[in-house]
Amino acid sequence: MTLPPDPTRAADPYRRSGPAHPGGAPQPQSFQYRPHDPYGAFAAGRPSGPVLPPPPTFAQRWGIRGREGRPRQITVILQALWIHLAITALTVLVGLSVALLAFAALSFAGFFTGVLLGLVVAAANAALIWAVAKEELGRFGFQDSRTVFYIGLGLLALNALTGVFSILRILPSLAQLLAVALCLVLLHTRPAKAWLERPGNRPRKAPDQRPDSPIGIDPPPPVWRDAHLDPRPNGPRPPAPR
Repeated sequence: MTLPPDPTRAADPYRRSGPAHPGGAPQPQSFQYRPHDPYGAFAAGRPSGPVLPPPPTFAQRWGIRGREGRPRQITVILQALWIHLAITALTVLVGLSVALLAFAALSFAGFFTGVLLGLVVAAANAALIWAVAKEELGRFGFQDSRTVFYIGLGLLALNALTGVFSILRILPSLAQLLAVALCLVLLHTRPAKAWLERPGNRPRKAPDQRPDSPIGIDPPPPVWRDAHLDPRPNGPRPPAPR
């Protein structure tokens, strides 16, 4: 004689195998994590295990949008750097097209300020965005992480100042200067200073110094236990015992 199938076991495929509680009550469900169907348990009315948060998107990873764990000020700095990079790329393309179409723009000064300097600034801007988004300012080796910002933003501001005196580039250059000024202001806020103290933004190799010894003072020479013996190989010999 075969027993009929248990309806509770057929209804719940995630139920643990084992005897039921006395009185016919079904055994409680196990605490399981089912990443393949995180919302199926809620639809069926069954308790579900922990569901991990979704991974950050491309915009969140590179600072175009906010991300959990990153201060709002750092996100605004990244957005300003992205705006500066977009304007730089646009001006480089416009300068290159003008240099190819107009023979008068093929002078060395116009080509240098319009194209070559723009490419260098775009590379520095992209490197700064990478270091801030990945929290890897310590790879540059400076003791103060703000030094990387000062060098990078100074180069960006120099590129923007070269276009202020041009009629075609005055508006993009003013937008770039505003982006640089916004980054400098947000860099000195309290959340940004706390973010700069994270391990990835600190220098990789700190100077090896003992806290109890002053800098520039040599340690005292070692004291030998046997004072009558000279540890030097060519030193005077101790007197022979009589």
